Amino acid sequence: MSRQGAARLNSPWVWIPDDLEAAWELKQQLGEEARFIAGGTLMQTQWQKGMDCPHHLISLEKIKEMQGCEKVRFNGEAGTRIGALTKLTACKDHPSLLKNIPLLVEALKNVAAPAVRNRATLGGNIAGGFGDLIPALLALDATLSFYDDGKTKLKRLSDCLGQSEGEIITAIFVPDDKELNGESCFYRKLGYREAFTPSIVTISGRCQLTDQKEIKDIRLAAGGSTTPPQRLAECERLAEGSILSHELLRNLFQKIKEEFTASTDAFTTAEYKKTAAANMMVSRLASIAG
Repeated sequence: MSRQGAARLNSPWVWIPDDLEAAWELKQQLGEEARFIAGGTLMQTQWQKGMDCPHHLISLEKIKEMQGCEKVRFNGEAGTRIGALTKLTACKDHPSLLKNIPLLVEALKNVAAPAVRNRATLGGNIAGGFGDLIPALLALDATLSFYDDGKTKLKRLSDCLGQSEGEIITAIFVPDDKELNGESCFYRKLGYREAFTPSIVTISGRCQLTDQKEIKDIRLAAGGSTTPPQRLAECERLAEGSILSHELLRNLFQKIKEEFTASTDAFTTAEYKKTAAANMMVSRLASIAG
């Protein structure tokens, strides 16, 4: 493990551990004065807005087991394991992801600018709590792998939203679903006209229909900007087992507006975000019905 000193006053110490155990022990020793860092793109934008820089940064970039993409089995299911340190550009261009998880690739194309994607990591987008990839990963039923004091824990992404327990996200697991194709999944990001600003609303979902257009399986998620990503479980329960009809779409529009917890910010109101999310989701579901 190495340590890089500050070249100017008030700059943080940067620690570069070689493995997960060393990284975790450093965080226990340094406590609240330290933060984990990967690509650092999110922290950079926070500092530019005037947020305080921590006294210590624990860089995870040298930990090899947190990188790469491979086909695996987890929890008895076939799927794909993506290391949390894998760069967004590497994910976007990975042949296996292009073939097996096109929804995630579509979301990756809509995250920031190419220069940011070259530095930003998949784990960092999730750890920040507001990443534009989270709705897509919720729709895909992704599971996260955490390192905590020598132990590896698996938690569904939907079960750990908004939690910050000091654990290290090491990998993301996405289960295979061969019955779904690209037309049954959707992702859309509504953004501001100015470059490099967060999205107003990001929505994602998947919907599997029978030949009679009965909804066999559905996942809906939304977030964006200052609004934390969330699964719309009540909307899913309303839709599952129903025929995808005009009446159901009208009911879903109202239910999405009720369930989606959005926040008002300096640019848009919560009501606008709710309406935008409902419009985008219902439109995509209607296109799936044909």
